[in-house]
Amino acid sequence: MTELRMVALDLSLAATGLAATHDHHGRPGLLARTVHTARTAHGATDMDHYRVSRVLADVAAAVQCQPHLVVVEWLPQLEHGGTALRLAEVHGVVKHWLWTKRITYVDVRPPEVKMWATGNGGANKTAVKERIVADYGRLVHVEDDNQADAVALLALGMAAYGQPLVSVSSVGQRRALGGVKWPDLATESGPVVPVVTS
Repeated sequence: MTELRMVALDLSLAATGLAATHDHHGRPGLLARTVHTARTAHGATDMDHYRVSRVLADVAAAVQCQPHLVVVEWLPQLEHGGTALRLAEVHGVVKHWLWTKRITYVDVRPPEVKMWATGNGGANKTAVKERIVADYGRLVHVEDDNQADAVALLALGMAAYGQPLVSVSSVGQRRALGGVKWPDLATESGPVVPVVTS
């Protein structure tokens, strides 16, 4: 069986959570980090190009491991139009860039991330972080809720293809796996299909 390489992204203009199964050299080992991008005078336009470019640079570094899949947390349902628009812009730029590099990605809705982590699709960020630290803290250091979301996405993606980071046993986890339309993956050893169906 091919050892899958995955990157997971909780995209944000302020603090993007990133987790991966391999470092940028392709060496195996779980990692999680947060890309902090403070607003500057350079970001005073309608689209915050400076912060988008910082996020994109970190994504570009992360995918040097040549991942088979990038798992992206889809846009939350936000009531503030400006915030939703800015977040949609960074999502569009990053996903288009992944597409131009022929890197397969999949969107996972926030309720599936929360369901995977806690068994509750409406859980708050604190509950998600606490559960992710409890379940994965021995494998990877998780500093904040951005990293917790990214680790949850990574764990969800790996489990979907039969390579779970820890055992998958809860009803909530199985429900979260089935709530995503997982793509077939092209690997060096041939196609890899998800072990779950939506």
